[in-house]
Amino acid sequence: MGSPYLSTNETIVLSAHDLIINTVSAEAILTNQRLMLVDRTHPRILPQDIQFTAIETVTIGDESGNDPVLSLSIVTPDGTRQPLNMVFPQKPRTDRVAERDEWAARIRELSITAQEETGVLAMELSPPWVPGPIPEEVITGEAEEVVPAGTRVKGPSLSERRNRAAGASKARTIGIAVAILLIIAVIAVAFIFYAPAFTPQTPPPATTPQPTPLMTMPPTAEMTAEPPTPAPETTDVTPAQGAGAVPQTGVWVQVKYDGSYTGTAGAPGRFREIAGTGNQFFQLAVK
Repeated sequence: MGSPYLSTNETIVLSAHDLIINTVSAEAILTNQRLMLVDRTHPRILPQDIQFTAIETVTIGDESGNDPVLSLSIVTPDGTRQPLNMVFPQKPRTDRVAERDEWAARIRELSITAQEETGVLAMELSPPWVPGPIPEEVITGEAEEVVPAGTRVKGPSLSERRNRAAGASKARTIGIAVAILLIIAVIAVAFIFYAPAFTPQTPPPATTPQPTPLMTMPPTAEMTAEPPTPAPETTDVTPAQGAGAVPQTGVWVQVKYDGSYTGTAGAPGRFREIAGTGNQFFQLAVK
């Protein structure tokens, strides 16, 4: 089994948190010194370290469900080769082919570099990566973690570091959201209190005083009895035709109108009816 801690000169190259390795739901962490396999169904089991010197072949392919597969052949002490099939499940509208290819290229590169000095060296695989019961001695206790002797410890385990990073990221997101809300609130308050001071005041329109009309009562006419006026004698006279035939005697009224007309003319009490068309003269009664 392996250690969940990084050594002093060890760095993480790649990591994947949604894999199926030999039918086991797992996570994988690739460093510059080893490949770590973490069983997600048994989080208390220490990770399995795969040494680069034990990787004989690295191949890629596709599963029956078209999920990308990375296959490793591990040399074991009994001379057999144990396969490690790392399946990259694809959710709808996702493509993990490029991710699989990157893993294959980096593992192949690190394996070749490690085997240049020592060649291929066998190693033992433990359950659940190979069939068999899980040994009890590799299960951690409730309040402690088993760390192999001689392991150089550097900070918290990988799982703890991921959890802390996720918690810090969430807290940072919440802090940013709260700060944005506070800034918006301050701007709103400042606008409410200070906006009127910067708004140009429009003077009210000038009003012109209107004089108050004085009510004047018309004089009341006093009714006085007048002697009866004899009805005037009206002489029917044919109206003079033409604008030049102006009568030389009597009182006449001239009407100029292109169409037909009717009406009355004369002094009060001496009205007469007139009617005609065009330019006409009508004599009025004066007695």
